[in-house]
Amino acid sequence: MAKDYYKILGVSKDATAEEIQRRYRELVMKNHPDLHKNDPDSSKKMTEINEAYEILSSPEKRAQYDRFGTVGPEGRAGYGAGGFDFNDFFGGDSFNFEDLLRNFGFGGFTETRQRTAPNVRQRGEDMQYPIAITLKESILGTKKEIRLTRNETCTVCNGSGLKPGTGYITCSTCKGTGTVKRIQRSIFGEFIVQTTCPTCHGLGKIAKEKCSSCGGTGVTHIQKTVEVTIPAGVETGMRVRIRGEGNAGLHKGPRGDLYILIRVEKDPRFEKVEDKFYYTAHIAFPEAALGTIIQVPLIEGGYEKLKVPAGTQSNTELIIRGKGARLVGNRRRGDLIVKIQVDVPTRLTPKEKTLIKKLSEIYNGKKNS
Repeated sequence: MAKDYYKILGVSKDATAEEIQRRYRELVMKNHPDLHKNDPDSSKKMTEINEAYEILSSPEKRAQYDRFGTVGPEGRAGYGAGGFDFNDFFGGDSFNFEDLLRNFGFGGFTETRQRTAPNVRQRGEDMQYPIAITLKESILGTKKEIRLTRNETCTVCNGSGLKPGTGYITCSTCKGTGTVKRIQRSIFGEFIVQTTCPTCHGLGKIAKEKCSSCGGTGVTHIQKTVEVTIPAGVETGMRVRIRGEGNAGLHKGPRGDLYILIRVEKDPRFEKVEDKFYYTAHIAFPEAALGTIIQVPLIEGGYEKLKVPAGTQSNTELIIRGKGARLVGNRRRGDLIVKIQVDVPTRLTPKEKTLIKKLSEIYNGKKNS
């Protein structure tokens, strides 16, 4: 019976590529054999998860799987009857599945035949790490030390997975070929498909004795402190890529990358719009009428003096050049826009009422003159 890859990953059939990738990473972190060394079924479960992700992460393979319920060797839909291997039956490599499918009216298939076993050296998984920074740090840039748990190359076997002083033996599952054949069923019948050997992962040989430190994987799970540089101008939702700081690769493969997921905390003093900051300054009516000098806070700290001209009205905008925000890759900062708000008092003392009445009489006199 065909495997339900959607069920294995725990996603719906209309899941997006991003949802499938996110779910796969969650399952890897939860079910990796390094975390379940006493569970003999963990490797088998991880193999199923990898197989499901391999199919559903490829648009071509996923389309074939959704249409026919199975995917043949190297991403080609397997068709046939009675358990025949079509390549053997039709004369080896001269037979082309894509041609056969087109004859039956199924177009749009791309052949991705791989004639050699996959490279044993596997690149390490990328990692993601969420981080919150202040608005000041996002504008000026910053450095952060983060502590994460990741795979490191085993120092005992130097990533080989072998017990020191031992070597390899031929894989008994695939007899050294690196591939195995199995029967798959489809609407056209049963097919013999060739897949990478799940025991040796295509190498054709296995460790005579596994390294006791890493269990034969070549990597160990440890905590690591990493210093990351956050460039100036980042915003919430952006990702900062730190090359080579992800998980170590299997069998001495290259390291993956580390992605820092940015969340910028808000500063109640400022409103950020692209490369500009907006700041509201409250002044009293006499200050607006006579003019004044106010202190405007700056995101980098401290204050800057700003002259408010006499007769300034509410909602007037004054500009402080080069003290605003910054966009990624732009060395120049935007402007700080100071919006003036003239406050009207709601409670007056008797003396204040008397003075304002006199001022009102003067205004009315000007109007009537």
